[in-house]
Amino acid sequence: MNSFPKQEVLDVCAQYGPRLRVPAGLDARRVMAAIAQVESGLGGNCGPRHEPAYDTGGKVWNQSPAQRQLVARWKSDGASSFGPWQMMLPNCQGHTPAEMRSDLDVCALLFVSQFNLYVIGLRNAQTLAEIGEVWNMGHIAPDPEYVAKLQAAYDGLAVGDGEQHVASEVL
Repeated sequence: MNSFPKQEVLDVCAQYGPRLRVPAGLDARRVMAAIAQVESGLGGNCGPRHEPAYDTGGKVWNQSPAQRQLVARWKSDGASSFGPWQMMLPNCQGHTPAEMRSDLDVCALLFVSQFNLYVIGLRNAQTLAEIGEVWNMGHIAPDPEYVAKLQAAYDGLAVGDGEQHVASEVL
């Protein structure tokens, strides 16, 4: 299992979070940290997490020549998610599984890019709940368990410039 220290994850959320294009009323740094909290315990369990649908014979693998190439090249890592935000390798173009295991800045920058392009740009998420649905399922659709975890994480986090706090009930 790969991990990053919680404080370092909070630090990159404070650094890169302002680059997120979030709906009005949401704190971008807290959104970034809340997703990391739900996906990896703020960096405590960064996987890689194997996703069978992306591996040989899975739904995504069957539908995507590019995914088949990733699995051929990287074996199970090609069908896995990485980092505090659990980025799927197909969304990490130009980066290796080794980078995703070891470079927190790369993970953070890829998250910001994917979030802005897909969650906001393509799926047009307008609320924290919709952000969670898109991040977890790829589209806006009811996902009450994930949304509840995301809301609790968001409510329990204060991520500021130079000072980060995580409410004890989130941990």
